[in-house]
Amino acid sequence: MARPGDRTAVDRLVVDHLPSALRFALRLTGDVDTAEEVVQEAVCLVLRRWRSYRGDAAFGTWMLRIVLNVDRDRRRRRRDSSPLDGEEASHAASPVDWALAGELHARAREAIDRLPRRQREVVLLSFGEGLAAGDIARVLETTEANVHSCLYLARKRLARALGVDPARPRPT
Repeated sequence: MARPGDRTAVDRLVVDHLPSALRFALRLTGDVDTAEEVVQEAVCLVLRRWRSYRGDAAFGTWMLRIVLNVDRDRRRRRRDSSPLDGEEASHAASPVDWALAGELHARAREAIDRLPRRQREVVLLSFGEGLAAGDIARVLETTEANVHSCLYLARKRLARALGVDPARPRPT
């Protein structure tokens, strides 16, 4: 992967990858306003740190990594600021989401929110952004084997939470 040569190229790359970053942030946060804040902070970091991009991974993968780190920092600050409440609040879907997607969508979102942090991130990058295991591994700074393991465990947890038997074939 080549490094962008100048700020104009970086600006173009940021604009090209902005929809993906926003989708990912929305899936991470469950809230449009919070997702926009996360992406805004991530874009500011990208524009400040673009010279540190080594080109080891695709620019979009690097940018998603920054979005993920911004969200992790946000969650950590939120958790640190409420010492009485050790659990993260689940992100309830908006009324529009409930009306459009129905009960299964809401149950799936809640089940994903309850996954352990790493499994949730892997699921969102895989199913939400359609990234391959190698790209997910680069975003999360882990191995492909760990990504596959997380996906396997997350699928089992989600199937259990949604009352689906993963061994039973789906109707066609």
